[in-house]
Amino acid sequence: MISLILTILYLAKDTVHRWFTRISSPIARVLVVYFLTLSALAALGSYVITLDIVRHELILRGADTVVAALSAQKRDKPIFIPSHEAMEKELDAESYVFYTCGMVTLPDGQGVQVYTYDFSRMQQMLPLMASGGKPTLLQPEEKPLLPPGPGDVMYNKIRVPVVVRSLPKDHTLQKLTRYGALLVSPDRLPPQMSASHGGSHLVNLLIRVHHLDSSASITRVERYIEMLKRYEKAYGSILSAGSLLKRMDDVLSKQVQCRVAFCIGISAIVGILLTALAGMEYRQNEYIYTLMKSFGIHPMLLVGSFIVENLLIVACSFAAAIASFMYFQKIIVTQILKLGNYSLTLGDIMPEIYLISYTLLGCVFVSSIPIFVAACREIGRVLK
Repeated sequence: MISLILTILYLAKDTVHRWFTRISSPIARVLVVYFLTLSALAALGSYVITLDIVRHELILRGADTVVAALSAQKRDKPIFIPSHEAMEKELDAESYVFYTCGMVTLPDGQGVQVYTYDFSRMQQMLPLMASGGKPTLLQPEEKPLLPPGPGDVMYNKIRVPVVVRSLPKDHTLQKLTRYGALLVSPDRLPPQMSASHGGSHLVNLLIRVHHLDSSASITRVERYIEMLKRYEKAYGSILSAGSLLKRMDDVLSKQVQCRVAFCIGISAIVGILLTALAGMEYRQNEYIYTLMKSFGIHPMLLVGSFIVENLLIVACSFAAAIASFMYFQKIIVTQILKLGNYSLTLGDIMPEIYLISYTLLGCVFVSSIPIFVAACREIGRVLK
């Protein structure tokens, strides 16, 4: 045990001695790993930011929402829609179901669609309604139709009092209220707007997924609605960004291959440098290392010393590159890459850090192969 400790201490002392006598060798390795890693983080960081920008814009434009308009084949047989809780569990999405019940007219002459809902979704609708469940005119916050508060609309030349409320910009019902919508509870629905007159057999279904990671989330919702149409023998249309998201997924899959190829290229450069320098340093001290083997030191200790040396240099350079990128990322992103006023957290680029670190770790072990081959040479061929 004591001899093993002394051998390790000697190898560590020998490594430090080589660093000071040939300082260009560790400096070259540090600078190459540092600047290549920094360049890789800048390139992959720009990819992450671009992806976030595109995803954010798609969500703002409703890519995370599927809108369906369904109609029953028979007026006396309404379409059965699963409960909000059931759809939440099945699709991991927020859902709203409304029935079309005619049109009302605003004071400026603009028409607004009237919707009601099923009693089973009363708890979901109450926060949107005015106090007491009065008819509520929902309007977009950025384009108000009427001043918030009490107001009047016209239905068949009859004045109907309503309460005007604005929805936040990111609310799911913005798809429904883009041009305004009058929401009436089922128990307050006038007879002339009932199914026999207005046609509440027309169902408007809005489903907004909680996490839009890929087109699979939207495709799952589309399949769910198609299955619902088939079982209920209904017909209608589905509006979604599923085809656009599929094309985006295809582009991203190709970019993943480019990212992997980029990291492999960087690791190849680092691996060639580490292999060349480690092989040169081993050959310069091969006679001493062979004498140590003749005294009973296992060759794997010699190989391990070079692996630990390269791991230490690569790890320190890699950590310095990450710290530099996080510190100077504002300059890199806004001034060099021209991607706007965005910033990344360490968690945002953690997959890229793992990808680069795995490739660098691989090249460290690959660079030790020539050392392993040289260390396993017969003692007599070196000391002859």
